[in-house]
Amino acid sequence: MPNPAAQIHLSIDTLDAPASTGRAEVFVPRYIDGFESSTPLKETDPLEDLQETIIAIPEGFPAEKIPQTPAGSPILISITLVVFLLFAFTFKKGTKFLGQMFRSIINVKERQNIFDDTTVRETQLRAVLLCMTFISEGFCLFQLITRQNPALSDSLAIGIGCGTLVACGYYFLQKWLYKGIGLLFTDTTHTHQWIESFVSINSLIGIPLALSILTSIFIPGIDHVVLPVAAAIYLISRILFIYKGFKIFYRKILDLFYFIIYLCALEITPLFWVYKSSVLIYQFVELKIQQL
Repeated sequence: MPNPAAQIHLSIDTLDAPASTGRAEVFVPRYIDGFESSTPLKETDPLEDLQETIIAIPEGFPAEKIPQTPAGSPILISITLVVFLLFAFTFKKGTKFLGQMFRSIINVKERQNIFDDTTVRETQLRAVLLCMTFISEGFCLFQLITRQNPALSDSLAIGIGCGTLVACGYYFLQKWLYKGIGLLFTDTTHTHQWIESFVSINSLIGIPLALSILTSIFIPGIDHVVLPVAAAIYLISRILFIYKGFKIFYRKILDLFYFIIYLCALEITPLFWVYKSSVLIYQFVELKIQQL
């Protein structure tokens, strides 16, 4: 009966026999021509493929400049913060003073001017309110200009600065002209009342104008309503001022003719000059800055 252990040992010796004889086995590949018949891939040249990859650069598209918004302007945000802090600092007991200014717009009784005995803090408050008005009007002027001339919207800070300068100059020019007209057609007391109402109106409209502009800055979806709201506020202020002037100067039917001339010469026509001067000043300042 054959021994199983002997057979296993014999088989192991038989497998190890070629190695013990010193003869090396040669590996013969089965698929000499590769797997071309069994795969859809084709042979490629790596160098040629790399060259084509480097040359075939995808074409892009022309870049567009990110539009500048008021919320992204650090200069405008800084000015807004400074004006707000000044207003908060000078508003101590300012409610009473604001009430006096509002009553001075409507009242035409002969009385002492409220600006004759104002304190330093009330004078500072009036100055801060006027600054708010000038900056707000400058912002609205620049928005109006850019709506009509989109090519001028490159520099937000320059545009608002030029608009503020025009608004400030227009205010003092109006104040000087109103004082001359008042002294020409009435006495000193009524002239002071008229100028007082002018200063009060321009001081008070700075608050609603600033609030509407701040709302449009931080809520971009409603920025298109800034100009209509600002125009409505300005129109209401001019109606109040014209009403005060009419009550002061109107004495007889002939005064109505002078009043119509006043409306055309000082209330309607100058608005077109303000718009044109804002465009010219902005273009001049921007050209000088580019030349530096």
